[in-house]
Amino acid sequence: MATSDKNPELGQRQSPLAHRKTLTGDGDLAMHEAALLGKIILRADEKLAEKSIKAAINGASLPKAACTSTNVSDSQVSILWLGPDEWMIVCAPDGEQTIIAGLEKALNGKHFQISDVSDYYTCIDISGENSREIMMNLSTLDLHPSVFKRGDIKGSVFGHANAWLWHLSTNPGQSEAFRLIIRASMADYMWCLLAKSGKCFGLPAEKPITGEKLVV
Repeated sequence: MATSDKNPELGQRQSPLAHRKTLTGDGDLAMHEAALLGKIILRADEKLAEKSIKAAINGASLPKAACTSTNVSDSQVSILWLGPDEWMIVCAPDGEQTIIAGLEKALNGKHFQISDVSDYYTCIDISGENSREIMMNLSTLDLHPSVFKRGDIKGSVFGHANAWLWHLSTNPGQSEAFRLIIRASMADYMWCLLAKSGKCFGLPAEKPITGEKLVV
């Protein structure tokens, strides 16, 4: 169970998929929740956003192209392009408040919007052999390796849920890894849908706690 003592007065935080254990399938196929990561939405003019990102996060820079991401060396911070003036910053658990404070200081007096969405979304990671095929079963996105490459991020509908799919940047030679960023309220449904999509690759069946029918 993933928990944090971020606010002892309110008790421990619990991730939306704390009741789900890591699933494994054929070969190195695996699926787990990347629990309680910090997630920040930044909206601002691109030049202002670039300056504020560099001021708040040492070594950071915005993605240079649409639907891509950047990683900050020697840290757990990544910046994802969501739109022409919108980015998501993903960081280690409980790291979001420090980044938000730095952004607000850098953008003081400017026109911007910062939203802490750490608890609104959660992340499901799926990696290993056939992980791409599992995602292909659930979306109309073109996920061919020549089109959807390492570091890319795209939003779409997966089953009946909206989510962002992020091709995690792994080292050459390592198995592919993908991350679905999804609303916490839809996380259990998506978890079970992914398990069903991966049934032919050895993932065990999972039953939604609210009893939804799963159609792949």
